[in-house]
Amino acid sequence: MVEWSGADDRLCGFGERDAIVIDTEGWRPGGDPPALGVRVDAAAIGTTEALGLPAQDVVVIGDDDRPLSEGTLAAGVHRLIVDGPLETRVAFEGPASVDAGSEGPRLRFPEPRPVAVGFSETPTPRETVTVPPTPAGLAAAVTAAARTHRTAGPGRSHPGRRPRTPQVVLEEGATAAPEPDDDRPTMTVPADPTAVLVAAPLAYYLGADLLTTAGAPTLGGDALDHEFEPLPAFAEAVGGLVGDLCGLDTALRSVDGESGPLPVDVDDADRLRSATPLERLRAVVDDGGYGGTWPLATYVNDDVENGRYLPYLLDRLSTVYPAEASELDPQALLKRSLDEFFRGETASVEAVDPTLADSRFHAWRGDGTPVDAFTLLGDEPGSAGDGFDVEVVCNDEAMRSEGDVAEVYRRRLDGRSVDVRVRERLTTAELAALFERPTDLVHFIGHCEVEGLVCPDGHLATADLDGCEAASFFLNACGSYHEGYDLVRQGATAGAVTLTTVLDEQAVTVGTTFAELLAAGFAFDRAMALARGEVLAGRDYVVVGDGTARLRSPRGDAGVFELERADDGFAVGYEATAPDAAGRRYRDPFDDRERAAGTTARTTLDRERLRELFERYSAPVRFDGRLRWTDEFVDDPPEY
Repeated sequence: MVEWSGADDRLCGFGERDAIVIDTEGWRPGGDPPALGVRVDAAAIGTTEALGLPAQDVVVIGDDDRPLSEGTLAAGVHRLIVDGPLETRVAFEGPASVDAGSEGPRLRFPEPRPVAVGFSETPTPRETVTVPPTPAGLAAAVTAAARTHRTAGPGRSHPGRRPRTPQVVLEEGATAAPEPDDDRPTMTVPADPTAVLVAAPLAYYLGADLLTTAGAPTLGGDALDHEFEPLPAFAEAVGGLVGDLCGLDTALRSVDGESGPLPVDVDDADRLRSATPLERLRAVVDDGGYGGTWPLATYVNDDVENGRYLPYLLDRLSTVYPAEASELDPQALLKRSLDEFFRGETASVEAVDPTLADSRFHAWRGDGTPVDAFTLLGDEPGSAGDGFDVEVVCNDEAMRSEGDVAEVYRRRLDGRSVDVRVRERLTTAELAALFERPTDLVHFIGHCEVEGLVCPDGHLATADLDGCEAASFFLNACGSYHEGYDLVRQGATAGAVTLTTVLDEQAVTVGTTFAELLAAGFAFDRAMALARGEVLAGRDYVVVGDGTARLRSPRGDAGVFELERADDGFAVGYEATAPDAAGRRYRDPFDDRERAAGTTARTTLDRERLRELFERYSAPVRFDGRLRWTDEFVDDPPEY
């Protein structure tokens, strides 16, 4: 997992083991630099007057790779590889001058120039903790994760400062309890799997030991002794404390690549910056209100096997709640009786309407198939290759127009090593072979019936595959949930599916919009949440697997503009968020101030300033009830 932060004078990439700091002058997010040419783990896009590269070994990529040397780089596109603690790639257009420095070469541009900086790291296996499949075993796994923090200060709120937590192996007869540590806070919960998982994010973030005992949940240490109400109130309390504490730390911290602490209404902020996490929690308990709407909540049933997902929950700092749901009113999915408008007879899905917390995104590990949440299952994805391999399959002549999504993927992935292929009327054997070979995404357009995905010679039941090597998929076919579920069970990381019958026209709209967002670097669940807002029956579409997964890293922040006409111009909002955005900041596109991810920046602009803004950003825009893109407004801004 690689993160990045950018301030006026420096850009920083954070990896699992190392970090790299690049000096900048006047760094400002936005712009349209050349593509980096290959897949990277994280990419920053901005304009700057200069770049200081912290390595003596910098290579200019071309037909004949050569070392970067002093002098001048001519006009044209240049791509560099920096041999630093993280593999770092830089792309820009010349001319630029190159000066030697004690730390490495320094690039200087004649005027602020758009640049792309990408960071990558070869992943290493997670550490493993083996515990018995009991509540006490899960608590021991949380304790092990809580001891991985590298800092006790507010900097642990930054995702790049939190190491990956250990993989959890459940094994009968394993030893549960780690050695006690009297210097750490202690959190106790009843011996119940749900209670342990609910407590996990707070215990982990505090660096606390988690134990199972009889009685009410408690939290104790030098700075605080607190008793909680039992579930479900316990979950609400823990969720609020996690959000408020991480929100406070996000404001207090000073991390490379950021501008420094943010304004925050708290007493004695300087003292809190050097205080223990429990002391900062004491301030949260006294005051509160620092967290806002949390990015991700996960809902679990009382099954100890859910402990396998602890690394997933803790790495993303997801809050956890008991899974509660009611039967879904059939009208909520807008089931229609006009069968002639629908595509085939579909498999039934027992959809449920989950009781959701105050979070932007929701993962489900409960019973039934949820709407408005992604079904969390599957294993951690493996490492991806340098390029992108996308397969578009059209097995429905009536939906041929959606085959245009191939051009969407090519356009949004332009400048990278990308192979987008369109295939039509695949047989069951051909479609099975496609899912069984390595590829980044399979976008299927067609029918799905009870027996499986419809092919000219019959039906493909994905449960019968010899594994799934496709990393992700979109099954844009009526009632494809079960087939998508089985693809994740067979090895895929994430995919989008439908719960019931969908209209052809709506399927095309959702399919095209989803492709645009996915290829632009939006997480699966975020992309689907935006795409299904384009049609009336949007709740028919859900995500299975890891809803935080991406087809590619975004170029900068994956943000969305909101545009409304106002008396004196346009009211413009901007929000950068994602299911895994806990603790991130972003740069406000209006005045360059840093904000916590998930908060909305707002301003009012006239027509010309709106055009100038949209020249700098490539992002979706919600306007007049539709999702469009900034480049559509540059040549012809709307009137007000």
